[in-house]
Amino acid sequence: MSHLPFASTDRDASLDAERCIVELQRGREILLGSESEYCAVRLVETADASVLNQITKMGDCQLVVSQTRARVLGYECAEATAIIDLPSPLTWSDIASLAGLEPSSSDVTRTIQWQPTPQPAAVAALHLIKQAAVLPALLIYPQPVQARGILSLSLSAANQYQAKSGSLIELSGAHVPLATAISSRLRVFRERHGNAEHVAIIVGEPDWSEAVSVRLHSSCFTGDILGSLKCDCGEQLQGAIAGMARTGGGVVLYVSQEGRGIGLASKLRAYQLQAEGLDTIEANQHLGFASDARRYHAAAAILQAMNIDRIKLITNNPDKIEALRAEGIDVIERLPSVATVNAHNARYLETKRVRAGHLSMESVG
Repeated sequence: MSHLPFASTDRDASLDAERCIVELQRGREILLGSESEYCAVRLVETADASVLNQITKMGDCQLVVSQTRARVLGYECAEATAIIDLPSPLTWSDIASLAGLEPSSSDVTRTIQWQPTPQPAAVAALHLIKQAAVLPALLIYPQPVQARGILSLSLSAANQYQAKSGSLIELSGAHVPLATAISSRLRVFRERHGNAEHVAIIVGEPDWSEAVSVRLHSSCFTGDILGSLKCDCGEQLQGAIAGMARTGGGVVLYVSQEGRGIGLASKLRAYQLQAEGLDTIEANQHLGFASDARRYHAAAAILQAMNIDRIKLITNNPDKIEALRAEGIDVIERLPSVATVNAHNARYLETKRVRAGHLSMESVG
């Protein structure tokens, strides 16, 4: 066993974890474990057939998926992490199918072997990548393919890492006239642990001595920027800004967590699954995600940085209300967020109402 450069205990474990996450997102492998016992780890979504061929030369390979994905495949997993022993030969298409990237193959599903108890390294690896808005599926194998330059992480550092650890850094601010709110100011915040950037849009002149009207808005590239008709995000964002401008002012928290926290790539995968008949929640679960993977600690941290502790929240989502209250924000009133139903978003809006428990568009104190 060769000596491997695992991080010493006096280093910042969160920093090591973040560096390893970036390596995985780039399509590189990392080492997970200790100098005496370790495995190599790589994301499925950045691999391909040539990578699989290299990996299989290193020894037996396993596929790690979430409990949600395991249940989609028909395995009632009692643990949050599930492991598939990959038989040989097994094609890349088979692995992509098991991970949710390609249509499921019943022939492959019937022949795979599930490990009854997940290895500690697999549990730690899956926990780590769940912080990274990537497909929750990875390959683990005994030896790295890379000859040098590979980063390593201890199991304890991987298990303890939380994307919400640390505070926010305010980077900049400027007045930016908007089409529906000429008097607007933007303030940019970056998470100290991680690289996500969030924006507070201050509309008009809010009365800071009173409860401030706030819209907590998760980023939506397709809806907010492209004007997609598949969701109501862009309309809700613009409606909140315009409404604040009319009523004197408020704050929109534009939080970077695309696709309900699963990232843009998996959001588009979910869109394709919806085109094939699944609803929003079913599509996320097919890919191995929770029905809603968003976190609201950054939004609460921005409000606290702005000395805002009492708000009227513009939302139809009760989870946002409870999440902010849990972070110490006093949500004294809910204001409705209005959306227009069209042929492309009707099922999406109905799913939010019926399955996700979203509230009506009537104001509730």
